[in-house]
This record gives sequence, C-alpha cells and structure tokens, in this order.
Amino acid sequence: MSEGINFSDQLGRCIVMVGLPYPNIRSPELKEKMDYLNANVPKGLDGKSAGQQHYENLCMKAVNQSIGRAIRHLADYATILLLDQRYQRPSVSSQLPDWIAKDLQKMDKFGSAYAAIRKFFSGKK
Repeated sequence: MSEGINFSDQLGRCIVMVGLPYPNIRSPELKEKMDYLNANVPKGLDGKSAGQQHYENLCMKAVNQSIGRAIRHLADYATILLLDQRYQRPSVSSQLPDWIAKDLQKMDKFGSAYAAIRKFFSGKK
C-alpha cells in the first residue's frame, strides 16, 4: 500500500507493518523467475536456493521501502511497529537497515509498547 506515497515530516510519524509482505508465490512471473534462479544459480552459504533467497529479498525490500516512506531525511523521525514475531528471527532482522535493527525492541504487551511509543514522541517535542 505504501508504493509511490511520500509521507514527509508531519504526515507520517508511525509505520505499522502487520506480518511480512511476501509476494504471491503462485504468480506465474515469480514462479518462472524462481525456477530459473534455482536451475542456474548455486545455493547460498545458508543452504537456501537462489529462488528462495530472491523471494525473501522481495519481501524485505517491500518492508524497507515502507519504512522509508516516513523516514525521508536525517532529521526526520517516526516509530515503526513490526507486528509479527518473525521480525525477531535473525534471518529477517538482519535484512533490516542497521539503523533500525540496532534499536529493535520486542514488546509482548500493548501497554509496554504504548509507553515506549509515548516516551519516544515526548522526547521529540
């Protein structure tokens, strides 16, 4: 949903990512691309096929582009809510930008997340 939208400064202070935006695995174009990669590119060091790596990269590219819709310049700020426990997996969190991954916090309860968000924004006034 964020493709092509620019939420600069006060227009975008919170990004909410629910789940991981994997592309449709049944898409004929994606299936052909994955089959081609699997047939022509060796597996990675992690043992994943090239097609699987491509599929995961497409997902994380969408996550990173969505995050970038609110963070447009050095002085800009926003809170980013990644609502899926899979973001805690090293294979997923390692594909987030370093400046986000270093501040990634796991919150199990709404109350603690709300308090952290409130503290973040009160420090920006």
